[in-house]
Amino acid sequence: MYPFTTGTSALKARFGAALLALPTRLPPLLALLSVVTAHAAEPMTDEELERWFHDDSEQRALAVNEGVLAFLPKPPAKRTPHSHNTLTITPASIDDGWVALTQCYDGLDPVAEAQVVYRYKQMRGLQVTRTANIGRAWVENDSVQLVDVRRDAELCIVAEVRVFYQNPDGSFSLVNGPYHRRFLDGYYPLHVTLAVRYPRDRLIYLDMQPPPQPGLALQQDDHGLSVEAWFEGMLNTAIRFRAH
Repeated sequence: MYPFTTGTSALKARFGAALLALPTRLPPLLALLSVVTAHAAEPMTDEELERWFHDDSEQRALAVNEGVLAFLPKPPAKRTPHSHNTLTITPASIDDGWVALTQCYDGLDPVAEAQVVYRYKQMRGLQVTRTANIGRAWVENDSVQLVDVRRDAELCIVAEVRVFYQNPDGSFSLVNGPYHRRFLDGYYPLHVTLAVRYPRDRLIYLDMQPPPQPGLALQQDDHGLSVEAWFEGMLNTAIRFRAH
C-alpha cells in the first residue's frame, strides 16, 4: 500500500483540483494545486471591480478573511463559485492508492485564453468530458487549455489521482485540498461538494477532519458518502477508513 505523504504546494487561488488564475482585473474563480495564466476577454471596469471587492460594504472589505478557515452556516446571498468532485475508491485503490476523479467547475468568468494546470504528485488519464460556453478546450500534458471562455462557462474532467494512503495504525486516509478562493490578499466564500464512492464490503468509514459542523455536512448512503462545504479561508479534508 502506498504510504501516507503530504506536500501540496500553497498557491494563491484554489478551487478544486487545479488553479485557474484570472487577470488581475477579474476576481479569480478556481482551483487547487496549479498555476495558470489568462487574458481578459471582457475585463471589469474599475467601478465594477470596486463594487465586487467591497461587496456593497466598507465594513466587509475591512473584515476580509485572511486565510483562516471559517465555515458558513448559511449560503451567502451573493452567487458563489461551485466545485463538484467525485472520488471513486475501488478494491485496487486499497493496494495501489489510485482513485478515479471526476471534477466539474461552473460559473467561470469570461476570458480569451486560460489554462488549468494540475499539480498532483501522481496523476494520469486526464481528459475533458464536457464544456459549455467555451470555444475550445484540450488536454496538454497535465493541463487543460481553454480558448474563448464565455460567461457562465462550465468545464468537466476525469483523471486518476493517487490520494488514498495507508496510515501507520493500519487505517486508510483519503486526503483532499486545500480548497480556497482568493483575490488579492483576501479569501472569499466557496461552495464545494465531494462525493466519495468506496466498496462498503471492504472499507468502513471512521471519521473526517475537520468534523461535520454548521457549514460542513456529511451524509452516508449505500454507495459511500457525500460532503458539502460552504466556507471562507482554506479547507483541507482527510476522510479516514478502516478495513472491513
